[in-house]
Amino acid sequence: MKSLWRQRNGIDSVLRRLRIHTALLAMLIALAMCSARNCAAQQGTTTPPPATSNSHSPPLSGRERWNRYLEETYVSPGPYVVSFGAGLAFQAFNYPREWGGGFAGYARRAGNQFGIIVLQNSIHESGEALFRYDPRYFPCRCSGFWRRTAHAFEMSFLTYDQNGHKQLDIPQIAGAYGSGMLSALWYPRRYSPWVQGIQTGHMQFGFVVGNNLVDEFRPEFRRIRLFRIFMKDNKP
Repeated sequence: MKSLWRQRNGIDSVLRRLRIHTALLAMLIALAMCSARNCAAQQGTTTPPPATSNSHSPPLSGRERWNRYLEETYVSPGPYVVSFGAGLAFQAFNYPREWGGGFAGYARRAGNQFGIIVLQNSIHESGEALFRYDPRYFPCRCSGFWRRTAHAFEMSFLTYDQNGHKQLDIPQIAGAYGSGMLSALWYPRRYSPWVQGIQTGHMQFGFVVGNNLVDEFRPEFRRIRLFRIFMKDNKP
């Protein structure tokens, strides 16, 4: 009987995680569809040829890197919107169940997501400075929805070094998965950094891709009144 209860409990846990992953995937698909609809009207415009490096932009100074970290982590509305939204999603699925319901449970879930974002940005930005990589996202100087989308996905894994050459963005990957694994430290004891931590890393990397898509199609999003408040000119 106890074995059957454990098996059922394990299946329910897997189903809850699957629903969460499905909800996040749906958000990314909706974002891409929205971008596609706005991008379709731009097909006839003339755009410059694709950029092969970020040599058109000077390297960031130490102060600029620090200001960027503060802006991306604490000042801009993005981290708070993501934290509050993720808190609602996790609250709806009662994930994790040990945190309970009500406002206290929601505050804990939203605070958890914000803590993950702080860890992710801290690892990412400090790693980029150490490797002398550029942490900024540079939109594709090309036309067409699919080419621009492919560029956004590609630059989720790659970045530019100080010579303008593409490199594997190790700090970006380390930030996504490192923050997910470290967040398991304040989760209930049954959560493992090697299982749920890596799954959280998958979700965080999904946010990286989604953020790049928003940056890529920023001009199109500015035309949507609902998104104008978040489309500040704080990125190249």
